[in-house]
Amino acid sequence: MRKAVFTISALALLSALSGCGREQQSANDASPDNEMNTIMAATSPFGDAEIRMNDAMMKVVGVNAGDSWVRKMIEHHKGAVEISRQVLTMNPEARVAQMAQQTIDKQTKAITVLERLVAQGNPDPASAELYGPTMDKMHQAMMTATGKTLSETFFRKMLEHHKGAVAMSDIALANGVTGAVHTQVEKTKADQQKEVDNVEAMLSSQPMTATQTSPPS
Repeated sequence: MRKAVFTISALALLSALSGCGREQQSANDASPDNEMNTIMAATSPFGDAEIRMNDAMMKVVGVNAGDSWVRKMIEHHKGAVEISRQVLTMNPEARVAQMAQQTIDKQTKAITVLERLVAQGNPDPASAELYGPTMDKMHQAMMTATGKTLSETFFRKMLEHHKGAVAMSDIALANGVTGAVHTQVEKTKADQQKEVDNVEAMLSSQPMTATQTSPPS
């Protein structure tokens, strides 16, 4: 009973803490961040990785909306790789291990592509702020996503992770991205939507399709 009360209280505090804007984070925010790390360590096996990903995504700033998307998506994908590597060390069931390895392979390849699209120039904080509310929503959804088993917890967290990428891509497309970045945004959105559909099917205990189980090209 005490554990249940602690978990509810922890999540309530966590939600309040994560509502604070991180784009303008100062040294005075160190204490709340330490509290958040402690809470996540107690309530989720992936908490530290989720916080590192969110902090990295909030920190990077591009020269325009497209470049901010590129830089933030690199950190987004790195977070998925870290979480997937972590779950592989936890003796997961076969379908979880398969999904985690596929995520590592796909996201590592995507990071390489995105890194080639990083632009040079003066950072534009306003372009990064476009994504702030969506990233914050994704972060809170991931942190509070849990399941009855390790497998369900992993699936639910990755579901929110992929939904966040789709939402961020919509923001980029609505803010005038062009050229190669526009092409990559559309591809990422399509790929991440497929992952959303895949995870939702797995949560519903439906078998993966041939396309979903094939190695990344």
